[in-house]
Amino acid sequence: MEEKKKENQPKFAVDVKNLKKTYRQGNLTIPILHGIHFQIPSQKLVTLMGPSGSGKSTLLNILSAIEIADEGSVKIYGNELMGASELEKTRYRREQIGIVFQFFHLFPYLTAKENASLPLLLSGKSKKYAEKKSSEILDLVGLGHRLNFTPKELSGGEKQRVSIARALVHEPKIVFGDEPTGNLDSKSSDAVLDLFKKCVSDLGITVLLVTHNEEIGKSGDINYHMLDGKISIK
Repeated sequence: MEEKKKENQPKFAVDVKNLKKTYRQGNLTIPILHGIHFQIPSQKLVTLMGPSGSGKSTLLNILSAIEIADEGSVKIYGNELMGASELEKTRYRREQIGIVFQFFHLFPYLTAKENASLPLLLSGKSKKYAEKKSSEILDLVGLGHRLNFTPKELSGGEKQRVSIARALVHEPKIVFGDEPTGNLDSKSSDAVLDLFKKCVSDLGITVLLVTHNEEIGKSGDINYHMLDGKISIK
């Protein structure tokens, strides 16, 4: 994959206003997000920390169009996500964002190249094109020599690099990382963080990392903190 020049984009990749979310369990009403306001600048690395239960995962699911907020506005590069149809949300997930999880979610009997190809195949691209593109992105993340290795033949850090390649292969505008270093040792964590920084500096991608790791939490261009459904700059 060739490095992209940073294009003219809206100032904010994500612009959230008055976001509220409540869960209901029987007769209980459990407020999770309390009128959140926050922004993610375009082509920046932003981190989000906070204790378990603070609302981080709920917020990430809403930004990923997996969950729906009760109230508020979520604009992605100027386009309102709230009220989007299921087709529009599916297209948004497939074309505009990539997601990297704590657990790698790789298919054990597929090679690194085949795992990274999946988003392109699901969007209707040919197998030849998908494998060519996945080979390029795996080379970019330092796994050009591991294309035909299955997950059991890869280290934890290498598996996460495959999942990052899978998130990047369709050239998204934004990548969301949900505890992407949670299962890695410190050396592998540092390497993965460097890779996310490269996504920003070389590819012009906006990155939001949700993390419990203090060092990673301090590494963003902007570092947010969540507590009891509210958000602040740390």
